[in-house]
Amino acid sequence: MLVAVAGMSHRSAPIEVRERVAFPPCAGRPFLRRLLDEGVASEAVLLSTCNRTEVYVVAQDSGTRTRVLDLLAEDRGVERSSLDGDTYWLTDDEAVRHLYRVAASLDSMVVGEAQILGQVREAYRSATEERCTGPVLNRLFHTSLRVGKDVRTQTGVGDSSLSVPHVAVKLAEGVFGSLAGRRALVLGAGEMSELVVKQLKGRGVADLAIANRTPERARRLAERIGGTAVSFEDLSAELVRTDVVVSSTGSGDWVVGREVVADALEHRTDPLFFVDIAVPRDVDPTVQALERTFLYDIDDLQAVVERNADGRREAAEAGEAMIGPGVEEFMGWVSTLHVVPLIRELRDGAEKIRRHELSRALGRMDLSPNEAEAIERMSHSLVNKLLHGPISEIKALGEAGHPLGSAEVRRRLLALEGLEVELHRSGPKNTP
Repeated sequence: MLVAVAGMSHRSAPIEVRERVAFPPCAGRPFLRRLLDEGVASEAVLLSTCNRTEVYVVAQDSGTRTRVLDLLAEDRGVERSSLDGDTYWLTDDEAVRHLYRVAASLDSMVVGEAQILGQVREAYRSATEERCTGPVLNRLFHTSLRVGKDVRTQTGVGDSSLSVPHVAVKLAEGVFGSLAGRRALVLGAGEMSELVVKQLKGRGVADLAIANRTPERARRLAERIGGTAVSFEDLSAELVRTDVVVSSTGSGDWVVGREVVADALEHRTDPLFFVDIAVPRDVDPTVQALERTFLYDIDDLQAVVERNADGRREAAEAGEAMIGPGVEEFMGWVSTLHVVPLIRELRDGAEKIRRHELSRALGRMDLSPNEAEAIERMSHSLVNKLLHGPISEIKALGEAGHPLGSAEVRRRLLALEGLEVELHRSGPKNTP
């Protein structure tokens, strides 16, 4: 059995490559089902965010990598050969450590950012709803969420971090000096957009316009934050009046094209600032060639992140130290999985003996229902205490990598190979 992850992130590929394999919300569910239906994996979880697309699987061997990437290329409509150089393949303890680091935001573009833990939780929830997880990934993702939460709360790694929305607004301030009195247009009414809105208001932007493909969602967000809902159809007119445009729809097509921006610039004198934090990108990258236009995408945020790295380094190191023991504990549990059927066999055998002997004993005794129940509880306790030592030893041997067979398990349960013979010999002896 192999626990593995095939992935692409901001560390392995630029935005123009990542956006081609990113999955819109809910679009990855058919891909997960296909992984299981075609026998590529026995368990699978897909994590797709603006900075990464990762497929976590439980499979039989390392040949699974090729099959996962084949299906990923086919599903996303990209050239298969293009994935080899931009993806990574991690197995067993490396895969576990990677997920723990991701959940703890230690592998994020902005170390300490708060969104990733919720994204990991949502990815796991989607996979469970599709019945694509089992005992291994259930335990892996449960423990990753716990580790991620512990790292954030115990190290303070998020205290001095810059979130993606915060970084985006800081870049805008770098152009305008101050955002007080400026007008902002937010394209997209999702969670990330709302986080951006909070940052903009905190920097003095009082006039906020919200546009979304679904007008009702734009209206609800505008009501919550005190902005104004506008129509996508009025984008040209809105750009003339807007100073900062933050886009995070990830629709897959250019939401803002070069021509509409060029037309808006003819009717204004101030710069026009775009922050495109969507994957796939929303703003045509050729826009940045226009005069008085500034365009930053998700990868451009890295420069600001690096300037904020020193304040987080010590907390990140403490987080890395917390992850190590968790990885060892999980891999220790995985190494005992092959002895589970043998332990179950021991318990089932002991339970049969318990029930048989209890039935014989109760048949010879005249007990009240309460007394019979007390005797049965005692028999359960006795069996559990007798099995505790042998089962603990079996788990330890399994964790150490010893191949255990049923015959050896029974010998260790009895403690001596010839115990049955000795028990028979211990009966009364005939006198000559």
